[in-house]
Amino acid sequence: MSVLRVNGLRMWLPGTARPVLDGVELSVGEGETVALVGESGSGKSLTSRAVLGLLPDGASVEGGVEVAGQDVLALAPSRLRELRRRTVAMIFQDPRAGINPLRRIGDFLVEGRPGSQDRARELVAAVGLEARVLRQYPHQLSGGMLQRVMIAGALMGDPKLLLCDEPTTALDVTTQAEIVALLAEVRRRYGTGLLFVTHDLELAAAIADRVYVMYAGRIAESGPAATLFTRPRHPYTAALLAATPRVETRQARLATIPGQPPDLRTELTGCAFAPRCPRATPQCHDDPPEPLVYGEGIVACHHSIPGGERA
Repeated sequence: MSVLRVNGLRMWLPGTARPVLDGVELSVGEGETVALVGESGSGKSLTSRAVLGLLPDGASVEGGVEVAGQDVLALAPSRLRELRRRTVAMIFQDPRAGINPLRRIGDFLVEGRPGSQDRARELVAAVGLEARVLRQYPHQLSGGMLQRVMIAGALMGDPKLLLCDEPTTALDVTTQAEIVALLAEVRRRYGTGLLFVTHDLELAAAIADRVYVMYAGRIAESGPAATLFTRPRHPYTAALLAATPRVETRQARLATIPGQPPDLRTELTGCAFAPRCPRATPQCHDDPPEPLVYGEGIVACHHSIPGGERA
């Protein structure tokens, strides 16, 4: 059963010539971890924030965003606040930006939840912190400890869906591994569905059951993590993987993707990746590709890589 279903989500912002999100389709099941990957500016964070109804000023949207059967984009403000309290929560990239520096950690966790001190102590222990942090202020904790506090705060309402917007980017490698292991334990213990937004393909491969690859506001490819990373079918996915540094492989020069992502002030007439794609033909520049099903995955490409070999 899906706890999140995004159906044909399109979003426009003032001053743009095309949608910043263009027909996004994705889902997250109960107890499932789904990764949303792509370059900076591809629309990953906008998608995750739309799930909470956090839309940029002046944004207009169409399509559907359903969380536990509720249409987020159609909810009244009071119902939306209740959804954020009890059904879906978010862990942001910078934990220091999400906690009031003038309040103790314990006050942050129980805010708006009278009588929930016992629950706060339980969750602080569940994320590997000592009870004494409840009496401390944010400046007394490290970045990794604060991110654990943010996870505990997100779990206070027993959400069915947890949105993770690059929650390990600002952390060192050791702490990143600890947070990833903690999120996996959260999913196992509480049966929470996770949407994990990241630009780190190695991290996505380690944590996700399924992966969506996003480019220029569109889903380029999706599928089970095990097959998508070993047999990518979209040239963009293959190019991302080729550009990933690997310890076990000696390369004289790291592969790059030529060109730049399309400008939002320029309208797209075909495949968004066509100007950077080695397989592009005139058809790619003229006609947007329709998503095609292959096995358990989907690829939006006129000339997908046969058999899923790496480019």
